[in-house]
Amino acid sequence: MANNKIAVLGAGITGLVAAYKLNIIGKTVELFDRKPVAGGAIRTQKEEGWQFEYGPNTLLLKDAEVEEFLMELGLTDEISVANPEASRRFIVRNGKMHPLPTSLKSFIKTPIFSGKAKFRLLGEPFPSRGPDDESLADFVERRFGTEILNYAVNPFVAGIHAGDPSVLSLKHSFPLLHELEQSSGSVLMGAVRRMMNRNKTASVKRRLISFKNGMQQLPDTLFSRLDTTFMNCEIKSIRKTDQGWNLHTQNGDFGPYSDIISTIPLHKWSDELFPFTKLEIETARNVYHPPISVLLLGYKKEQIRHPLNGFGFLVPEIENRSVLGALFTSTLFENRAPEGCHLLTVFIGGVRQPKLANLSSEKLVKLAETDLKDLIGLSGEAVFKDHIYWPKAIPQYQVGYGEVLQMFDELEEKHEGLHLAGNYRGGISVPDCIKNGLQLAESLR
Repeated sequence: MANNKIAVLGAGITGLVAAYKLNIIGKTVELFDRKPVAGGAIRTQKEEGWQFEYGPNTLLLKDAEVEEFLMELGLTDEISVANPEASRRFIVRNGKMHPLPTSLKSFIKTPIFSGKAKFRLLGEPFPSRGPDDESLADFVERRFGTEILNYAVNPFVAGIHAGDPSVLSLKHSFPLLHELEQSSGSVLMGAVRRMMNRNKTASVKRRLISFKNGMQQLPDTLFSRLDTTFMNCEIKSIRKTDQGWNLHTQNGDFGPYSDIISTIPLHKWSDELFPFTKLEIETARNVYHPPISVLLLGYKKEQIRHPLNGFGFLVPEIENRSVLGALFTSTLFENRAPEGCHLLTVFIGGVRQPKLANLSSEKLVKLAETDLKDLIGLSGEAVFKDHIYWPKAIPQYQVGYGEVLQMFDELEEKHEGLHLAGNYRGGISVPDCIKNGLQLAESLR
């Protein structure tokens, strides 16, 4: 018999959270991952005074559930809160960086949007509700106008999702916006009501955070609390017998288990791995994961004219630049660069220009520095360089993604005891993955 033993496949943040919580609940849990180090896309590196991230750089703390979880882990005193200047974000227009407005007064004065675009916002409450599943671009253009789409939403989506608003599903990629329109008939009016209701109840102070030893401190802490882990152990097949679920791995056979939690990325699915049909496998693998190159570039402060007094900058597609944007990493958090130096994290590729992401490190640095010279007044060459290439990065919740989600539900119903989780379901952010892992563990209590 499976004896209520649970296997978690994948030591990314979703799998680690689920395994940790199940362990706390009292379940027997075994964690598997093909890599030697836990954390998935979360990877912090340190080198001669530089501290940088290959994956997510920050965590937006806005949910009581996530805050309480970090407290439970004992990480509260390890939190690094982003520099207050991180609230200032820049958008490129006509080759120059401008701070994104954060108040009505700054919105009225900003050169990012024309007077016509600003006046257009007054009409936002009046358009009728859109279809149940439309693209983010169609939604924004319908409610806010083309200029807001081009100079606010397009760069934001490229920076956060590495995506394209013309194909991303509003309902599945930005469910809050969809819910606000459906419930209130207006995003602005719905947002005001939501804010008023939030003020009446206790809420978490929104903070952009990392940890003193970088984002990897979170998965490292979770991993250290687990009893049974098998790293460097690639799963070859997952099959069910009368005794329960069994795993065939490169290191031998394991099982039986009453439940399997798989966080294996969709692009890794195969009919040899899962007991699914070829059509089901093909549907999963067809979810687009664009390539992204992340450049870590360090410079002496005197090499950059701009004060880098913000979170970073985003580039609208209409500006025809090579970079999607950049983070001012050493401004965001302390101890990210040696004394007298700046560290930038630059992103290239995504849905917008996938071929650029595949270029060599040398060519990518050249492209990035060409843009940085124009935008932040860079001179000279980097004193520190690193490059990480993600060939299949963030899953794109495109229009029609509801059919993919429905397939996941049907697979779990058909294969009792098999649970599918990861950033392809329920949100792509680190907080989304934490909450999804907690909820999954609770459902198996």
